[in-house]
Amino acid sequence: MITKMATYETAEDKYITINSIKFAYRRFGTRTGVPLFLHMHFRGTMDHWDPTFINPLAATRPILLLDNAGVGRSDGSIPTTFVGWAQVVLDFFAALNLSQVDVLGFSMGGCAAQMIALNAPKGLVRRLILAGTMPSTGEGTVVAADLGPFLMIRDAVSREEQKAGFLESFFAPSERSQAAGDAAFERIYAARPKRADYVAVEDAKRQGLAFVNFQHPAKADEGSYNRLEELKMPVLIANGHDDLLMPTKNSIVMYRQLENANAQLHLYPDSGHGFLYQYAAHFSKLVNDFLDDASLTPVTSHL
Repeated sequence: MITKMATYETAEDKYITINSIKFAYRRFGTRTGVPLFLHMHFRGTMDHWDPTFINPLAATRPILLLDNAGVGRSDGSIPTTFVGWAQVVLDFFAALNLSQVDVLGFSMGGCAAQMIALNAPKGLVRRLILAGTMPSTGEGTVVAADLGPFLMIRDAVSREEQKAGFLESFFAPSERSQAAGDAAFERIYAARPKRADYVAVEDAKRQGLAFVNFQHPAKADEGSYNRLEELKMPVLIANGHDDLLMPTKNSIVMYRQLENANAQLHLYPDSGHGFLYQYAAHFSKLVNDFLDDASLTPVTSHL
C-alpha cells in the first residue's frame, strides 16, 4: 500500500521534550534527502506559512518546522537573543539525531538562521537561505526608517488588524502586489485546521527585544555581521525590491559580507518583505534548484 505524502495542510503535530521543555514540530514531505528546516518570522508560528510556497518544497525533500520556545504550541519562554533562538534549534537538531540540514530563515527567523549556521557544529548546516532579513549592526546596515508598518503587525489582534498589517508591511502598494498579498493571507489563514494564533502582543515584546539586542552596537560579539566571513557553505539571499521591515539594502550588505561563501542574491520586482508569498511558485523553484545544484560545493579557500 502506498501512503500519500503529507503536505503542509495535512502534516501532523509532533512533540519532543528538550531540556525539560515541550516543543511542537512537524516533519513532512519526502522520506529521504537532506531535511530543510524553516524558521518563521516575528509573531508567526508553524501555522503561518503559505502552502503555495511550502508544498513544492515538500514534494522534493523532507521539511521540518518548529515552534521555537514560547511560540505557538511550544512551552517555555521566548529567548531575548537570536543566539538563544538558534540554540533552541540546534538542540532540536541534536534531539532528532540529524547529521546534516539545510536552513531557511525568514525575517527575524533569518536573523536566527544566521546564528544557527554560525554556531552549528562544522558540517551540520549544508546550505543556508536568508529571506527578507538582515545581519546585526555593521557598516552599511540600516534599520527601517518608518516604524509604522512594524507597529501594525506588532499590535494587531483581530483578523482584520492582522490582515491590514500583513498587506501594509509585507507587500508593495501596487494593485498587483496588494492583490497577491490578499490571496496569500487567505491561503495562510485557511490552510490549517485549528490553527494557532500569532504570538500574543505581550509575549512578542520578547521577540522584539531579541532584535534590539541583535542590533545593539555594544553586543556586536553576539551578532552575525562580524562573523559572516566564517560561513563557507552556499548561501542564497533573497528579498523584495523595497522591504519596509528589513530594508533591502541589508540583503546587499549581507551578500558582500559573505566573501568566503558561494553566495547568490535575488531581488524581486514590485514587492516587499512578503516577496516569497507574492512569488511563491518562482521562489520555491529557486530554493529547490539552489538546494539541488550539484555544482555548488562548500568553499574550502578564498582567493
